[in-house]
Amino acid sequence: MKYLRINRKDVRLKPRIMARLIRNLFSLRQCKCLFVSVLLVCAVMVLVALKLHPDLVKAPFYHDVSSNALTSRGKSETPSSKETGDLQSSNGDSDWTDSVQFLPHTESSVISTDGGQPVKNYQAFATQNLESIINSGPIYYHQKVPNYIPDSPVARGDISAVETQGFVRPVGQLLPSNVYLSQDSASVTQKDNPVFVPDRRLVHFDLKGAPPKIDYLQQLIPLIVQLGGTGLLIEYEDMFPYEGDLKSISASNHYTRAEIRSLLNVAEAYKLEVIPLVQTFGHLEYALKLPQFSHLRENPAVPQAVCPSQNESFVLIQNLVDQIMSMHEGIKYLHIGCDEVFHMAECAICSLKPKDDLFLSHVHRVASYVNNKYKVKPIIWDDMLRHMTAATLDDAKLGDIVEPMVWVYAEDVYRFAGSYVFDRYAQVFPSFWISSSFKGAFGETLIVPDISRHLENNLNWLDVGRTESPKFRQGLRGIAITGWQRYDHFSNLCELLPASIPSLAVNLLTTSRGYYNQSLAPSLYKALSCQKAPRYEKIPDLRISRSDRFLHEKMTMCFFPGAPFFKSTARILRLEKEIEEYVILTTKRKGWLTDYSVRHNYSSPARIDELLRDLPYLSGSLNAVAKQTMDILKNIFDVHTISEWMEQKLLPLFEKLDRIQMDAATLRSQKYWPVRPLKLFDRWQQYGLHFNHFFNVNETQSSTHH
Repeated sequence: MKYLRINRKDVRLKPRIMARLIRNLFSLRQCKCLFVSVLLVCAVMVLVALKLHPDLVKAPFYHDVSSNALTSRGKSETPSSKETGDLQSSNGDSDWTDSVQFLPHTESSVISTDGGQPVKNYQAFATQNLESIINSGPIYYHQKVPNYIPDSPVARGDISAVETQGFVRPVGQLLPSNVYLSQDSASVTQKDNPVFVPDRRLVHFDLKGAPPKIDYLQQLIPLIVQLGGTGLLIEYEDMFPYEGDLKSISASNHYTRAEIRSLLNVAEAYKLEVIPLVQTFGHLEYALKLPQFSHLRENPAVPQAVCPSQNESFVLIQNLVDQIMSMHEGIKYLHIGCDEVFHMAECAICSLKPKDDLFLSHVHRVASYVNNKYKVKPIIWDDMLRHMTAATLDDAKLGDIVEPMVWVYAEDVYRFAGSYVFDRYAQVFPSFWISSSFKGAFGETLIVPDISRHLENNLNWLDVGRTESPKFRQGLRGIAITGWQRYDHFSNLCELLPASIPSLAVNLLTTSRGYYNQSLAPSLYKALSCQKAPRYEKIPDLRISRSDRFLHEKMTMCFFPGAPFFKSTARILRLEKEIEEYVILTTKRKGWLTDYSVRHNYSSPARIDELLRDLPYLSGSLNAVAKQTMDILKNIFDVHTISEWMEQKLLPLFEKLDRIQMDAATLRSQKYWPVRPLKLFDRWQQYGLHFNHFFNVNETQSSTHH
């Protein structure tokens, strides 16, 4: 190194001399290394600090943030030490209020529930009302904030739904719409903070598709009870062992009476209420598709709904109900369906009557038969009633003989069944039911349910039930958490039941407790037979992050009934994505194995070999997955269900790879190729395009050199 003798005064007065000194003391490379080293040390220190004090990254509570976070004018008061001290949790943990964050709110006024007058300065109003509640203890999902009802900032367009994904929305109108809670909130104490829990919590078994073996259903009953279920809603359809004139309706692999009786005995032993469901108007495809019942169709071409004007239709309904009731003696309720009656007033007789009159008279006739003969209360799906007025429903005299079950499977319940619907029903019916879902609601061909969406649906229903129940004289009767296996008799299979057990567990436990937060973790993981591990100390972040919305990562060490198949669906989804991407790359993005290449048998053999390099790996992986699926499912389903599911989910992947293999073999077998231009496509005429006539090209010219 070179050293310079420099006067201290010169160094102090002349920065250029100091720079020269540094350059002579250290080379440029040494300076860069020193700078990088300092950055690395700082980064390590930051990571260590965050690890030791994770609260550093949490947003401060509303009275700790700057004034701009509360008011547009930048005015706020600093809380007293007493106010700050009251916010500490009783168990001595870190301040639970760190998890509360405010979202933007641009509304200048809200409507007070006291007098309906606008309340000016929303931010100050919200802060003032929240302060009294927050200082008195933790905020829970169902805690009330008095005297105002703010609109949602998402619905109003102030912020997008994507911006709220890092927050947990409180249910309904119980907290300001711009307050979101972390799932790490303190556990709910029901005595101090009562939550809303429906008295009856039914789990729906949809057996018209992929019917499990009876012993598998029996394994689920203790799990359902452990998670808080109180009953089963069983929809047999063609899996019921009908007899006599209805014997042809039953599927060839239907349950035996002994099997059904054994299932009912286990349910009774665990004190689960059983409510059978039999369709009595629409969704009768399983009977009307057959020649002997085809004359009862409302629309001769569509076997969806019976014609209510034919007396034979009612005879069919009576027979269905009688045989179902013969195996379910002592029940209190019978669900008679009546949803989605798409075809009404289409035959010559029915077309002379209003649709609503046809529907209401048929429902009244069936419900009266059930009520009078068996002394049970019929339940009906409500969708065909929603547009009707209270006067219309009252004139039909349905209020005393049926109870409506309001079903909405989307996250926003009020969007499809507004508060006015419950207002009308409350004028006619003493009580009502609600219906959410844990599978089979967000797509006809899904492999595994999106648990985060189903959780939002169930939490939303808890809020709606809490809000609407007081309107009815006898309140809310209960909730049915549906698990649809087909959208209708002719549809493909939805998510299989064993792939949906985590979704069932999360949603049933949530509805049984009335909330979803950290306190549910021990109960959830115990019910799902999860091993003790750090990952099972916290509840899944389904409302904060969608990265594991199927819970594939979370459930790797859980061993509930059907867990091996649930875990295999993660591999199936990954492989499906890989194959789809490979097919698009090979046949769309690359230019040697396209439809044009195959049609004209014109491509480069060397390029074809390049495109086929990943084909053996994908084919082998798919074959291994198929064999594993067969082995896993053989103890849960019969061969017909396994074959049907694999044909719908895996066979299309086999066929795509097979087509690439065959097309590639054809293209590679070519030894000689014609000169360009290639022959004109000879089927344009079927699309109304006449190339030869339009361009004055005769057949001889178009075939030149070929």
